Amino acid sequence: MMSKLRIFFLCFTLQFLPLFSEDAFFGTSESQFREKIKTIQLENGLTVVMMKRGTSPTVALYIKFLVGAVDETPEEAGTAHLLEHMLFKGTKSVGTTDFHKEEKYQKQIEVWGTELDDLKLKRREYQTRGETVPKSLEEEIETLNRLLKNLIQLQDEFIVKNEDSYMYEQNGEMGFNAYTSQDVTNYQIQLPNNRIEIWAKIESDRLKNPILREYYTERDVVIEERRMRTDDVGGAVLREKFFSTAFESHPYRKPVIGYSAQIPYLKIEETKAFFERHYTPNRMVISVVGQFDFAETEGIIRKYFSDLKPGKPRPPYKIEEKSFPGEKRFKVLHPSASQMMMGFIKPPYPHKDNSTFDVLSNVLTSGTGSRLYKRLVLEEKLVLNIGSGNGYPGERYKNYFVFFISPNEGVDPKKIESIIWEEIDRIGEQGIANDELEKVKNQMVSDFMKTLDQNGAIADLLSYYQLLYGDWGSLFSQYQTIMNTSSSDIQSLIPKYLTKDLVVIGVLEDVRKK
Repeated sequence: MMSKLRIFFLCFTLQFLPLFSEDAFFGTSESQFREKIKTIQLENGLTVVMMKRGTSPTVALYIKFLVGAVDETPEEAGTAHLLEHMLFKGTKSVGTTDFHKEEKYQKQIEVWGTELDDLKLKRREYQTRGETVPKSLEEEIETLNRLLKNLIQLQDEFIVKNEDSYMYEQNGEMGFNAYTSQDVTNYQIQLPNNRIEIWAKIESDRLKNPILREYYTERDVVIEERRMRTDDVGGAVLREKFFSTAFESHPYRKPVIGYSAQIPYLKIEETKAFFERHYTPNRMVISVVGQFDFAETEGIIRKYFSDLKPGKPRPPYKIEEKSFPGEKRFKVLHPSASQMMMGFIKPPYPHKDNSTFDVLSNVLTSGTGSRLYKRLVLEEKLVLNIGSGNGYPGERYKNYFVFFISPNEGVDPKKIESIIWEEIDRIGEQGIANDELEKVKNQMVSDFMKTLDQNGAIADLLSYYQLLYGDWGSLFSQYQTIMNTSSSDIQSLIPKYLTKDLVVIGVLEDVRKK
């Protein structure tokens, strides 16, 4: 799977330019991009990337922070995702009818909610050791439960739910949303271009004056989200187990949503501290894409975001994944259709081999003409579908090239695995013919041209790559690497990464068939 900016770059260069000699193509395309984009950095470290395009009087506005699940300690797992939820709960002026009156309840909820969490953890310790929970502890928990429910009801009289969403709706919003990944947290919206200042007021207020109201009810929402999207979904269970097995030391082994046994004890004070530590302008990128005035928009952003306090520099990450030789295998039992994953650790962007894996992925599994699809789906009818992806579960650090496989009922996974090894070995020994390689590259370009022509998608990509790599345009060289990938480049991956002593294989068995 190609990383996002590569898709963005391919689509736009091909949209704007005729195909001519490679040197002219790269030089002219970069020049035309930079004519349309302006990048500024405020004194507090906040970076803004603005791109004028299209004719519609609308803009996409994206804010990204360089914080995700990978930045959590094991004790904090799930905090980045929960915090994303909480930042939609309003501020001192949004989401409340009278914060002065509401505040006393908010403070009491935070104090007694934390105390209740501590008592529940004590109860869990007794239960884990097989000891009887003291009656006095159970009574104290019950008392605090009633108190907390009471305080929540009292506070609820002052809460205006989803007021930020309503304000945006009144101003013509589209796509007001957010997401958290292993690497980043993102907040997004599209608005008429005469509403940029309204956006700046709302979003800067969200960062300066957040109130984590409804923390305990929202934490319960996340617990239910975890159950519905992970625990009850076989593929999600398999993926979680895969990465917890594949990574031995790196935080990529943790799921973004956190753990079911841990989410109920994420504390509000620790969530606040996480916000203060990571939501800083030096780890933040704003992207604006559409029809707007550069100078006016820059002025608005400076007016509302310049007074954000700069954060401390983040020290280099100490942990690097070291995978010891020896295959890793595991099995998951779940009441859902059989599935299989097979993966190999590899370097991240901008390592040259990263882009070579993009091409290999397409050779093996992209489309009905790809090698593994033809072999496993069409010819031998062993699987319903097979795909592969590059850069899982994140792209900041070493990651995995992974096959995702849906076997047909009753098929032995080892038979599927043996065919995958056969096709990998065949490439290692024989390489890939030029006509097949060029066809794959052309198809990649064609697919990407169809993928992206929207302000929101572009804003997402510009902010993502500016944030991760320090320059949204750093991928011009990577694009050239992709297009220059040779058969021998792909062959070199096989002995280096795609070996039996580096493979991780996970199989989900449908317990309903037993």
